[in-house]
Amino acid sequence: MIRRRPVPLVSRKRAALFGFLLALSTVALVVPLLPFKQDTKPGDIAPRTLVASRDAHYESRAVTDIAREEAARAVPPVPLPIDPAVRQQQQDKLTKLFDQVRLIRASSENLQQRMDQFAALPGAELSNSGRSVLFTLDNAKFDLLQQRAGRALAAILTNSNARPDASTSRIDDYLVLNVPETAAELTALRETLKLFVIPSEIDRDQTKKNQDGARANVQPISKTYSRGQVIVAEGDGINAEAIEALRATGVIDQGFDGYDVAGGVILAMAFGLALATFTYRFQPFPAPAGRRMTLVALSLVGVLAAVRVAIPQVTPDSGHYYLEYALPVAAAAMITAAFADLSFAAIVAVAVGLFAAFIPATLPELAGSSFVGSMQSLELATVYIAGGLAGAFAVHRAERLGRYAAAALATGLATAMVLAVFWLISTPRENVDLGWMALAAAGAGLGSAVISLAAFVLLSMALGVSTRLQLMELSQPGHPLLRRLQDEAPGTYHHSMMVGAIAERAADLIGADAVVARVGAYYHDIGKLARPTHYIENMLDGAHNPHDDMLPEDSARIIREHVTNGLDLARKHHLPPVIRDFIPEHHGTRLVTYFYRRAVNRGESVDAAPFRYTGPRPQTKESAIVMLADSCEAVVRARQNSDRPAIDELVDGVFAERFAEGQLDECDVTIRELHQVAASFKATLRAVYHPRVPYPSPTPEELASVAQGELPLFPA
Repeated sequence: MIRRRPVPLVSRKRAALFGFLLALSTVALVVPLLPFKQDTKPGDIAPRTLVASRDAHYESRAVTDIAREEAARAVPPVPLPIDPAVRQQQQDKLTKLFDQVRLIRASSENLQQRMDQFAALPGAELSNSGRSVLFTLDNAKFDLLQQRAGRALAAILTNSNARPDASTSRIDDYLVLNVPETAAELTALRETLKLFVIPSEIDRDQTKKNQDGARANVQPISKTYSRGQVIVAEGDGINAEAIEALRATGVIDQGFDGYDVAGGVILAMAFGLALATFTYRFQPFPAPAGRRMTLVALSLVGVLAAVRVAIPQVTPDSGHYYLEYALPVAAAAMITAAFADLSFAAIVAVAVGLFAAFIPATLPELAGSSFVGSMQSLELATVYIAGGLAGAFAVHRAERLGRYAAAALATGLATAMVLAVFWLISTPRENVDLGWMALAAAGAGLGSAVISLAAFVLLSMALGVSTRLQLMELSQPGHPLLRRLQDEAPGTYHHSMMVGAIAERAADLIGADAVVARVGAYYHDIGKLARPTHYIENMLDGAHNPHDDMLPEDSARIIREHVTNGLDLARKHHLPPVIRDFIPEHHGTRLVTYFYRRAVNRGESVDAAPFRYTGPRPQTKESAIVMLADSCEAVVRARQNSDRPAIDELVDGVFAERFAEGQLDECDVTIRELHQVAASFKATLRAVYHPRVPYPSPTPEELASVAQGELPLFPA
């Protein structure tokens, strides 16, 4: 018989689409001119000494703007004339003040009393020396001081060229040209004028016009740099002038750079191509492969997009806080390990680690400014890869939530170990770094475990993908279907439990999914619940066999119905597809042999179609193992002779028959694996159905003791 090559779960077209969508989704993360771009801006710190990449002579807009602003600031503001009514009001206040002083001078001869009365006047805020002058001058000089104050106030408030924003300066400018006879009079006059000189309003339009003219008079300033000349030293702040020089000398690329775009596209294509090729070549996704691939793709893109958004906030790490190492990049590999083979999860850990480490190199215009030191890019990639590998190994085929706690610990330890290695070989190093490294490692481990567990639960529910935790729940005896099977069809229940035990051990031996095989075996015959007494394992000894009164065709139809009835029950109880597939596949396209042969023995021409299951044949190693275990357990149980040679012969006969019928042609089980499965079956069945030692009859003494009540009837 020609053995057909198994149809792969992931076709070439599906794998190509998987890789293309990954490349398309991630290209925006590494093409610098697409969204999420981070430009170098004033205030950034230079991660290293930046030197000119080429000679440059250019008009420096930044320097010219600074010079023009300085020229504009040097332009004095233009004052507006003070309203004549306001000037007159201030003159009247000055006259009133001198009239009050004159009254005080006439009312008392005591200087201290005069000064105290003056101090009580509202608005008369003169120093002691100023007040002393007002009350010690003779009348002629006092009148002269009043005249000088009036003329000075009028001149100052009328002067259109006076500075509007400094009253003291305006008074001093006037007194320079109009100095009183004595210093005492000068003090009194200055202090008196301060009470009544008010600032002028600024003519903003004229002032702005003058400032614009000053800016226009400043000629553009040129700057020259030679290749290799230092522009900004490491650790210094980057200002607008430095950014302009960096762009002019080619250190910062301006505009649309085709090389940057090409580099990002090539990296994204390589990422997608590598994962697509591995997916098609090694078929790492079990059924339903399409939904599992979708889930993994969403997780990969989601983690990388989160890195793209978060990494600008924590780099460059000039303070040595190690926050970039706390990002939960390992979650991508951990999620993959939960839904695909461990080998593919390892590839994802490497690919995502390298990709995530490349992202910071494309963030700013200033190439590599997210990294501090030449080793940081290598350190970042190594940490991400190590954490992803450790987490993937820890959660692969996790059957309990506790495995995610172990994954958090494993990821944290791997991250901490790699960070410690790089810390030991780096200089300078500080002991305080160890604390930050420990926090980063703990954050990476805990964050990755929490995110992967959330994705594991939520995405699997949304996309209808079965998980190992769900399978473990289905394997519990308290499940409604298993409870019904135990109560209504106990023979089928115990047969299913035995098939599960046989299949689990064999699946584990050849590297198949032992849990899927065991749980699939538990539910493969649930369709017999529709008519449990029509199946031999549920018939009590001496009970009437309903098939004795039926035609072989009718009996075969009832037997075959347990497949369709089982599928209906599986859908009603929401069994996942990976378990539901065991119901039709465990019989494949075989004949209902017993009743087919009964029909043939009648001597009539018999059509085999009504006696044949509709299939499909087993599509996976696990369903093939359950098919073989189902038949082997049934034939060994049915034979009275259960010694070792007989069991071996029965198992070999079942394997040879299924192989000859072509029932194993559509799954990827190999001949070598079949030999291993057969050996496992034989060992398990021999252990279960080994001959028992016959117990001798009770002695007369035992019977007498039981009769007298000395020995219990049912000893413990």
